[in-house]
Amino acid sequence: MTRPNRILLVGGPGYQLQKAKDLGLDVVYVQTEQDFSPEYRDLVDDVVLTDYTDWPTLRPLVEKAYEKWGFTAAVSLTEPGLDPVARVNDLLGLGGTPYEVSHRFTDKWLMRRRLAETPSSGLRPVAAELVDGQDSLVRFGETHGYPFVVKPTGGTASFGVTVVQDRAGTEPAWHHVQHLRDGSGHPLIGAYEIDRFVMEEYVEGPLYSAEAFSFGGRHVVLAVTEAITEKRNHVHVGHAIPARLATDVEEAVADTAVRFLDAMGFRDGSTHTEIILGPDGPVICESQNRVGGALLTDMIQDVYGHDPMSMAIGWPMGLVEPLPDRPERRGAAASWLLLADEGRVERIEGLDEIRAAPDTVAVDLWVGPGDQVRPFAGQWDGLGHIAVRGPDTDTAVARARAAAGRLRIHTRPA
Repeated sequence: MTRPNRILLVGGPGYQLQKAKDLGLDVVYVQTEQDFSPEYRDLVDDVVLTDYTDWPTLRPLVEKAYEKWGFTAAVSLTEPGLDPVARVNDLLGLGGTPYEVSHRFTDKWLMRRRLAETPSSGLRPVAAELVDGQDSLVRFGETHGYPFVVKPTGGTASFGVTVVQDRAGTEPAWHHVQHLRDGSGHPLIGAYEIDRFVMEEYVEGPLYSAEAFSFGGRHVVLAVTEAITEKRNHVHVGHAIPARLATDVEEAVADTAVRFLDAMGFRDGSTHTEIILGPDGPVICESQNRVGGALLTDMIQDVYGHDPMSMAIGWPMGLVEPLPDRPERRGAAASWLLLADEGRVERIEGLDEIRAAPDTVAVDLWVGPGDQVRPFAGQWDGLGHIAVRGPDTDTAVARARAAAGRLRIHTRPA
């Protein structure tokens, strides 16, 4: 028999379990064995330890868990869990986002195809094709011009993204694609199939994101975030809300996100939609049907008074009231990516002082003594984030950068 207060939560860190408990929910937790900690036991009714990205393995385990526990909704707020949860929704008739819609977000090629098939959305089209050998890179450049972008159709955090500047750059770009297909050795990509790559027209302009929540097909943009990007490798080293934009431009970015979600057929839950402010206006970069990373949920709660992570867990359970309109802000916040020299971590200084500072919103540090720090080649090579509040965005950004500088992660060469 189903229990109206029981949810299936797939993947994600332990603090999401606590958010579910704070909502009064019982939890059946699906997690990989290496990512499950014993202290999570007190927060869950049952645990399914498996590679949840392997659907033939996950399906019978979920069916048994459903027969035993009778959860009424399935949720994931981590990228590798989005499609598996959508499959669970379809399998058990739980409602929520179906696999067809979810996969339009997790597969960047399908996203481009969907937008090309819905010209009524009014969104500015972006030329895109699948990579099929170095010749395809050359043809794309000759047809659509240089530079252009090459990136995996799956994955997240800007992993594998490269910009082809000219015809000479097609050869190293093709070698880069082959290297990633053969296995780059990066420890954090096992959950993604890095096999297909898409070429996209390059759109010049700064990057923003719309953090939205959808209530039965009505989309409310909670915040427009400014991404501060490292030009060398296109990594977002900082995030700030509210974005430093004129009111009419900010509204255009939010409207672009709403029209995009309609075109994608998305109806319920959190989304993080990245938008380039190009010479001709906002252009969709990509989107995820989940909450944004980089402590954005903490910053949104601090500035706008709503926690999109708790909303995403509570909405399918009927525990969240729809927002009538975009929320009013109170101050600003910014987060900054934490970095260190390559090597093995020896000690960390300044963490307690930063956590205790009155302007600190949150700290998310992923390493400790003994952990290995990789060369900084992409966002996944960052070590966490620090989020700081301020009376305005300029002040918040300055404070976040200063706080990141005060956290000293000492390493020794491996």
